[in-house]
Amino acid sequence: MKLSEDSGRHVGPVFEIVTYGLAPELVNEVINSVRLFSPEDIKLRHVSEVPKEYLNVIRNQYNGFLVSRWIATLRRKEDSVALGVLDVDAYVEPLNFIFGLALPTLNTATVYVTRLKTLASKDKLLARIKKEVIHELGHVFGLEHCRDRRCVMCFSNTLAEVDVKDYRMCRAHYVKLKEKIPGVSSELLLSQALNP
Repeated sequence: MKLSEDSGRHVGPVFEIVTYGLAPELVNEVINSVRLFSPEDIKLRHVSEVPKEYLNVIRNQYNGFLVSRWIATLRRKEDSVALGVLDVDAYVEPLNFIFGLALPTLNTATVYVTRLKTLASKDKLLARIKKEVIHELGHVFGLEHCRDRRCVMCFSNTLAEVDVKDYRMCRAHYVKLKEKIPGVSSELLLSQALNP
């Protein structure tokens, strides 16, 4: 984390968000989720397509690893965090599908919305997107998976598992994130009553 030269205060990360196929209210939810990380700046960009060369036509799914690497190339600021939120279905071997993927070495995360829409009301979809954005960005900032099923950093293999967890994180993960981003919002901490 950088220090501002003139004030000595901590300066948050810069986020570059790339979206594809999202309704305006979903884009707003993504931006509000990113704001919890106390960004210095948020840049937003919409793309009109995801390159077809990343589509596995046999599976009719995009290769999440290749899409994430592509998102990383779209950044305009070298040390920014790139976040792609795309209404496509994706996978990485050996998994049948993924909700999201983080490539911490590239400061990049992606969230794939198509499956998150399954049997979802508007409110449920917004909640799922928020959880997945925070989860994948947590990985970018070095957080591992959590055993606490309430913690946003708990691995989700099904939509039911996404739905049962919170968008906030356990104290251990919150403390680790705060070491990386001192200004991170306290809203991301599960309440004391929920922590053991």
